[in-house]
Amino acid sequence: MRVAILGAAGHGKVVADAAMAMHGTTVVGFLDDDPALTGRTVMGLPVLGTIPLWQDFAVDAVVAAIGDNQRRREVVIRERARNAALATIVHPTAVVSHHAKVGPGTAVLAGAIINADADVGENVIVNTGAIVEHDCVIESHVHIAPGGCLAGGVRVGEGSFLGIGCRILPGRSIGRWCIVGAGAVVIRDVEDHSTVAGVPAGNLR
Repeated sequence: MRVAILGAAGHGKVVADAAMAMHGTTVVGFLDDDPALTGRTVMGLPVLGTIPLWQDFAVDAVVAAIGDNQRRREVVIRERARNAALATIVHPTAVVSHHAKVGPGTAVLAGAIINADADVGENVIVNTGAIVEHDCVIESHVHIAPGGCLAGGVRVGEGSFLGIGCRILPGRSIGRWCIVGAGAVVIRDVEDHSTVAGVPAGNLR
């Protein structure tokens, strides 16, 4: 499978590295909406042009490698409307249960774990060393930052960002488009569009 990486910044490097480590996957290069990057080389791969130009190259699928959830969602919606197929990237050192579901366009990065009967949606980032335990439901466009740990039965709504090293207790629910701060320990459900931080996590807004 020939894959183009949409986004040539830091997160794009990590996703490209994971894709290059996958058996049977060839990364043809990056595309980025910053035209100043066109023609440069990142990790030995060319920046081929701006994102809409992926159609000009012989690719089977693309993956949006953009850390910002709202921006990544916008790019995926736009390019799917232009018939882009979404690649699912799983680093060889990640552990994904055969009984888990992982949606298209999702990146599961080095050392991450997704356990039995977890359901991970489209265009999600399960970042380095993150853990998604059994029976979790992760809706589309979520980013679980490095080292985030979700205990069994956690539900995370669309577009939420879970900060580095956070801990979510079993059965808790994180609403849509929330932010969970780095190192936070979530012991209660979090309402849509909330920002929480601390131990235990409390509302900032």
